[in-house]
Formats: sequence, C-alpha cells, structure tokens
Amino acid sequence: MNKKTKTDPLPKVKKSTKNMVSEWIKNPKSRKVIYGVTDRTNDPFLLRVNDFMIDYGRVSAKEKSIFYNSLKLLVNSGVGFTQALRMLGDRTRNIRLSRVCSTIVYDMDHNGKSFSEAMAKYPKVFGKSEVKMIYSGELTGKIEGTLNAIATQLQKSINLELQVRNALMYPFTVFIAIIVAAIIVMLFIVPKFKTLFDQFGSDLPWITKMLMGSSSFFQHYWWAILTLTVGGVLMFRSWKSSPEGKKAWDQQILSMPIIKDLVNNIQTVRIASNFSTLMASGVPLAKALRVLGEIMKNSIIANAIFNIEMKVRKGIPLHEAFAAEPAIDSVIPEILEIGEKTGSIDNVLTKLETQYEMEVDAQLKNLTTLIEPLIIVVVGIAVVIMAMAIMLPIFQLQELFSNQA
Repeated sequence: MNKKTKTDPLPKVKKSTKNMVSEWIKNPKSRKVIYGVTDRTNDPFLLRVNDFMIDYGRVSAKEKSIFYNSLKLLVNSGVGFTQALRMLGDRTRNIRLSRVCSTIVYDMDHNGKSFSEAMAKYPKVFGKSEVKMIYSGELTGKIEGTLNAIATQLQKSINLELQVRNALMYPFTVFIAIIVAAIIVMLFIVPKFKTLFDQFGSDLPWITKMLMGSSSFFQHYWWAILTLTVGGVLMFRSWKSSPEGKKAWDQQILSMPIIKDLVNNIQTVRIASNFSTLMASGVPLAKALRVLGEIMKNSIIANAIFNIEMKVRKGIPLHEAFAAEPAIDSVIPEILEIGEKTGSIDNVLTKLETQYEMEVDAQLKNLTTLIEPLIIVVVGIAVVIMAMAIMLPIFQLQELFSNQA
C-alpha cells in the first residue's frame, strides 16, 4: 500500500482516537478511503477486519444499474462528471461502491486517468464489457447514451434472471423441504420406535428397518457424507471453472433435452438485447461483437460470437457470419439480414428481443406447470414411505398389546 502523498487530504488512522475508530467501524461511510492512497497499515485489528469485509464486498447488478442511470441523469443535468461521481459515492449505501467511486474521482483528478481507465482497476465491480462500452462512449463523445445503454442492459439481465429464478424457486423449495423432513424422521422419530420395539422383543417392519439403517448410517457417518458432498461440490466447481470443463458443461446445457429450447431462447434474448443496445449506443460493429462475446456467459455462444467478429473484420456480411455458426439460433441471421437491408439493425433486434421474451415467459410457465405434477408424485411417494415407516410399527404394537391382553 502506498503512503499518503502531500495532496492527500485524508486523515491517518493512527492520529485518531479510539472513539473515532469505533465510529468508523459502526459507520464506515464516515471515513473517506481512497484505495492506494489512504494509509491503513497501522489500523487497529478490528478496523482492518471491517475494511477487509468491505473491500471484498459484492456490488450487485441492480446497484450498478442504479449507479449508471443516476450518473447519466446528473451529467445530463449539467453536473460535472467527477462531481457527479463524488455525489453518487456519498449517496450509495454500498460502502465498497462508495470507496471505488472516491478512488475513481481521485485517479481522474490527480492522475489524469479517463473514466474507463479508472474503472478498469476494479474488474470485480465493473465487467470488461462495461469498461469497453464506456471507452467507446468516450471516443465517440456519446458517454451519456452509453451510460443509459449499460443501465438498461443491466436491468434487462436482472429481469431475465429473476424470471428464471422465480420459476425454479418452487421446485427447489419443495425438494429441500422433503430432504429436511426425511432427516428429521430418520434421526428423531424412527429411532424411538426401535427402542420401544426392543423392549417388547418384537421386530420392526422392513420399511422401518430400512429407514433405521439409513438413520444409523447418517448418525455414524455424517462426517463422511458431509466430506464427500463438499468435496464433490468443490471438484465440480473446479472442473467447471477450467476451460475444458466450462466448454463441456455449456455444451451440455445447450443440448439438454427437456430445457434445450428454453435455454436456446434465453440465449437468443441475450444476444438480441445486448447487441441492439451496443448498436444503438454507437459502438462500432466489430467492437460491438467483441463486447457481445465477452458479455455472453455461455462459452459456446461466446466463441461463436468471436468467430463472427473475425469474419466481419474480413468483410463477410453480418447475417452470413451469424448463419455460419450452428450454435446461434437461425432466426437471428434472418432478422439481421432484414436489419442490414433497412439500415436499422438495432430496431429489428429489439423487436426480436420482445418476441422471444414473451416465448421465454411462456416456456417458464409451462415448465413450472410440468414440474408441479412431478413434485406432487415425489412428495406423495415420500409421504407414503414415511407414513408406512411410522404407522406400521404402531399397528404392530396394537396387535402385540391385543395378543398380550
């Protein structure tokens, strides 16, 4: 960490009182921090821990969308760019974003960096596509339009992800509830029947014994199950993060029978939405394709977009370059051909986005409708098994008491 320069107006922690340190921990915004400038080497341990949690905090897509939209409104109203950033840094509730804004302002004022250059220092906060779009807006002088485009695109991405999450929330919740109920029955209810039956010298029904065996296994080997589960998840995430694993997983997602059409339509929405935004904001075609490829989360689609970029740079028409990629939905090159002929690529892509958003919404509702009967069947089977495991011993005990009477 660099020591403070003469131009740094920030106070050092070592000069502060304990009360001031306590206030900084309770209210972090009361302390101005500029990364690389503020001297925090002699901070108390608790303050350093608090700063660590802040410095590695998450800035959500919703917060960034609000940030870009607010920045656009302030700049359009005549507020200076760095002054607008300073105001947003003071206003935001996200301490991490507030400190990033303060550092960006410092870099622009004292180090002569552009907005995009200062943003690029924080890849965990601002994505590559956002930095490149800002850079293009600075070159073309359309920074306000670019800010609006990024804010709009982030909001569209949020809405699409919310649609998918809401559709999957119900089955996921039911699945977790079944697992929790099964664990409670096996660990706390069924074992009591074993004690009771042992006292009367009677055997448990086979289904109860099966659950008892599972219960005993969980009780004695829970650490092994937990270790294998965590290890399996970590291994899967490590494999998925590797280039080969990510490619294989993304290809599997695109070709999975039940959700293949839904995933394909979601990818089409993302391509149309992002590409139309980039074109409308004045980003050059080749650069727009480069940014589009970086935005796409699916590596198969991203590689296809990069191939299209190379072909466009060689002079191949846009719609032909898209048509040559089998991973891209065939409707996109058809729409792009119309857009090239009419000179309104962004408009036709926006219409395509609207159409496919309705299809995705309908498919998600159909998927939920299809999953509900399956969930009912699974819940029914689980309830029957648990009921039999609990009720059969009770009936058997009644017979035992009747015989003894």
